Amino acid sequence: MKQFLLLLMLLSTTGTFADDLDLKMSVIKELYQLSPKECNDIRFKDASNEEIQLGKLLFESKVLSGNDEIACINCHLDEFSITDGLPLAIGVNGEGEGMDRMNHGMGVIVPRNAISLIGVGHKSFSQFFWDGKVSAGNDGNIYSQLGTEMSNTFSNALAVAAVMPLLERDELIGSNRKNNEISKAVDEKLYNDKFNAVSEVIVKKFRNNGPGTKEINELALSMGIQQIDLKIIGEHLATFIANEFKCSESVFDRYLAGNSDLTDTQKRGAITFYGEGRCASCHSGNFFTNNSFHSIGVYQGKFGPHSRHRDIGRAGVTFRLEDLYKFRTPTLVNIKNTSPYGHNGSFETLEDVVIQHFNPVYIFSEEERKNKFLDAGAALGSRDKILGAIRISKEGVLKDLINFLEIL
Repeated sequence: MKQFLLLLMLLSTTGTFADDLDLKMSVIKELYQLSPKECNDIRFKDASNEEIQLGKLLFESKVLSGNDEIACINCHLDEFSITDGLPLAIGVNGEGEGMDRMNHGMGVIVPRNAISLIGVGHKSFSQFFWDGKVSAGNDGNIYSQLGTEMSNTFSNALAVAAVMPLLERDELIGSNRKNNEISKAVDEKLYNDKFNAVSEVIVKKFRNNGPGTKEINELALSMGIQQIDLKIIGEHLATFIANEFKCSESVFDRYLAGNSDLTDTQKRGAITFYGEGRCASCHSGNFFTNNSFHSIGVYQGKFGPHSRHRDIGRAGVTFRLEDLYKFRTPTLVNIKNTSPYGHNGSFETLEDVVIQHFNPVYIFSEEERKNKFLDAGAALGSRDKILGAIRISKEGVLKDLINFLEIL
């Protein structure tokens, strides 16, 4: 606390002392112990090329879906920094990539924004998905809808997270249509039973050497894998994700390493980020996330996964009232390229989502405020108290902050 007060005093001081951006930045680096992120400190770091390649083939394989028409790669594209560029992902029955999936009009809407996979294989990540429905506990257990006993059979939480989309109807299973054996197998089952049912069907698909299985089967057999089930799939998907989508050195990393400088506007933005903007209260660490859950009072929208199309966030996992409308603090790494923002993709630009933190009615027109905020009171009432301490009162300060965020 003393360090933070010292920082605020320094950043609010006027005169020559306050105008020395480099001095302020040096104080920030010291107080927050800032250093370049270590992108190679990942899970599955010692994986073989064959293990990574098998994960890649599975990531691109439509065999894992119920209708044999969608793969993980459809929602995690290079051109969108390993997300899909859509407010809400389009799952089964969609066609094409990016906006083409939305414009097609026949795909099932997944009621949350697809999170970028960049950096999620880093050892510092312990919570996965917007609501943290898969997490690595401090007690060494892995927690998920599969139950602790089944989850703990995986090597880590990322491997469990990698397999979860295969258990969702809107993402990869699809509806109970003709020739959809996975959908028929999981009908009305709970998650642990659903896992076994899906696994059995996928084992059969690969064992029968159906379309799209040949290359995967050959590689798996050469590695001594006799049966491709969900556990094998989860482990190898996670291996590929961790190794393929590692973070890369950013402009800010190079600055922290002493290998380059920042512009004055970027420095002013950093000073706001770590000072009166209060951003680092939640967006902390090398990946700018505290792996915790907070509410910024995002408007609900029309496609939430819970009753009456609401999205109650973390409370849907913990069943605790205090977790209503809280969502995982997203990483800010490569944030410039991962729009739209928010758990439901409500914010098209970085400016919009930043303003939401300190002025949650700004984004809506007068007419929208009358209509939308009739049912937004609960979400707004859940907003974290720290948001009330944010001080961004000038447009120039906001622009500087955006310029800083774009180099992370």
